[in-house]
Amino acid sequence: MNDKKKTYNFKAANWIIFLLASFSSLIGGMILILPISSRIFPDFNIFNFILTFGVLVFFVILIVRLTSLAKVEITLDDETISIKWREQFLFHKKRDVIIPFNEIATYVNQSDMNWDWLKIVMNDGKIYRIWHSGWVFKNGDYFNFVSAFVSAVGNHNDAILKEVTKANLEVSPKLVKRAPSFYEGKSGAIMKGFAIVFMVLIPILLILVLIF
Repeated sequence: MNDKKKTYNFKAANWIIFLLASFSSLIGGMILILPISSRIFPDFNIFNFILTFGVLVFFVILIVRLTSLAKVEITLDDETISIKWREQFLFHKKRDVIIPFNEIATYVNQSDMNWDWLKIVMNDGKIYRIWHSGWVFKNGDYFNFVSAFVSAVGNHNDAILKEVTKANLEVSPKLVKRAPSFYEGKSGAIMKGFAIVFMVLIPILLILVLIF
């Protein structure tokens, strides 16, 4: 095994807990904070509103960070990807894992506004997913890791092709393939079509409302 290793640290995200924590903490914060604020500031003004809103936002962000983000350490070399969970999501116990490149069938990395994820599908069908949120928490080496992972996969495939060519084998080499992202498939094309239609229709409707 090549000794060239690179380690990346960042906060992975659990999008389900993220959404649940966001909504529940927002509602809970309103139930807890607004009555207290109304007692402390009986007279409404813009300063009191901004202060109360700021406390509520801080409360939501704190709960989301504590429940839906977990520190992960990923090490790449020429043959494997090692995933070590330094922290855990709420109600989760993720295991550390070492994934050999020669056991990976496909991968796909995708960015969607403030959410990014890497999906790795093994030859036996097992799936590993790593999510990252840039909604409020821009942190760590996630994008550096993804770039290095894609490069390492390319190097792995090149090495296999060289071995096949050198051995003069008439077989199809088992390479790690990049799978199409959501937006490259039919569902993504349909969603893009709807988005374009809405972008065109909304200004037209606004103009018609103003005219009539």
